[in-house]
Amino acid sequence: MGNTHYTRAENVTLRNMAGEHFLIVLDIGESRMFNLNSTGLWFWEQLEEPQTKAGLLTAMLAEYEVEREIAAAEINRFLAYLAERNLITQC
Repeated sequence: MGNTHYTRAENVTLRNMAGEHFLIVLDIGESRMFNLNSTGLWFWEQLEEPQTKAGLLTAMLAEYEVEREIAAAEINRFLAYLAERNLITQC
């Protein structure tokens, strides 16, 4: 799954509003919000420290009842979603 590490972008913060979790991008001149479901929140919590895809896979398999292939595909999908929106960085 590679040795690339992923972590939260510095200009993104997590906020809880009315029981909902939102990622808020704080850029000069623009703010964006992204709603997280419980799985998205779990991913975000995992990315507090730099993580590899393999590390995320191990954590997901320990946390959820899911087949390895499905978990790996979900990790790839969600990391791509976060990267496209500049919510994470690679290190």
